[in-house]
Amino acid sequence: MKATAIGIICLVLTAATDFPPGFEPRFINEKELKMPVPLLHDRPDTLDMLFIGDVMMHSAQLDAAKTDGGYDFSGYFDNIDNLINEADIAVANMEFTVGTRPYTGYPCFSAPYEILEEAAGHGIDIMLSANNHIADKGAKGFAATIGAYRKIHDEYGTVNTGMYADSAAQDREYPLIVEKNGLKVALLNFTYGTNGIPVPCPYKVNGTDTVELKRAIAKAVSDSADIIIALPHWGTEYRLMPDRAQKSLAEWLARNGVDAVIGTHPHVPQGKETINGCQIVYSLGNYISNMSLANTQAGFAATVRIVKRYGKEAKVLPIQLEYLWCSRAGHKESGFTTVVVKNEEGRRDEWARPQDYDNMLSTCRRIERTIKINE
Repeated sequence: MKATAIGIICLVLTAATDFPPGFEPRFINEKELKMPVPLLHDRPDTLDMLFIGDVMMHSAQLDAAKTDGGYDFSGYFDNIDNLINEADIAVANMEFTVGTRPYTGYPCFSAPYEILEEAAGHGIDIMLSANNHIADKGAKGFAATIGAYRKIHDEYGTVNTGMYADSAAQDREYPLIVEKNGLKVALLNFTYGTNGIPVPCPYKVNGTDTVELKRAIAKAVSDSADIIIALPHWGTEYRLMPDRAQKSLAEWLARNGVDAVIGTHPHVPQGKETINGCQIVYSLGNYISNMSLANTQAGFAATVRIVKRYGKEAKVLPIQLEYLWCSRAGHKESGFTTVVVKNEEGRRDEWARPQDYDNMLSTCRRIERTIKINE
């Protein structure tokens, strides 16, 4: 250390004659040489992903959105813009086929292209299509839906995952790998079935077969994914608690390298737990629909924050769940909309139908007493 200090002093003295008038050289002392230099890589890479539940398309929604020239779904995402904008990547489950006329609601869903435009225009980056209604319109529906998702990708950059034109596309694109903010995340979207309707050849839909899932997980690992997130369409409809099959598959996913699980399908929110370090949200519930059965208007927005420090493995921070409420046409506004529950508290007088405001609060409190996500 002394030799270093002497060298610095000599250099300063040698160049002293070049100093401008009035300049006084400052010598570096030994203490300053030992001070740590802050490094940019001390700041972790961070990625925030937002997940919302089932975007449904019932007949009442189609009727309310119909215009002279097509369909207008404005209002569907307006009240969660802040959540979407705060996220780096936003993901939604689109539970319908797209583009097959006539457009129909339950039991065989077909939605117009405008719903994809509305979602993408508000910042939905990834649309999930592995669900029990994706085969509702047969081969014609598959062709139209794949074409619609290709178009929305070309226009907005939005990506679809869960269904494929053929086995080659499935092998190439499953799991979906997304890269942002220095992090690489693998998304595995799959469904328990397609309501007994066979998936027509050559189309493919990801299923819950564990051999297929294990292959997808292995591919994610070989592609150097930092985090693996499973997005299963599973469970029993209208139950607030996960069923035995969900619990069993969740345990299998946790044992086989999945870091987080975000489920859909039950149309009501379900609770969360952690198994072997894997965080599981069993169901996000509906995002928007015309359902009125108990608990079906409530849902979750899940924020998954992933962090990775230099030289360390990435990890998922505790998943944050925000209660959402789907207000049907004429209840809060003239059309269908979904709101963040906490943002509406104390604003009863602003609702077109204040009774729905009361129902929102009482329903969310009842659900919370049952599944206790905030404990």
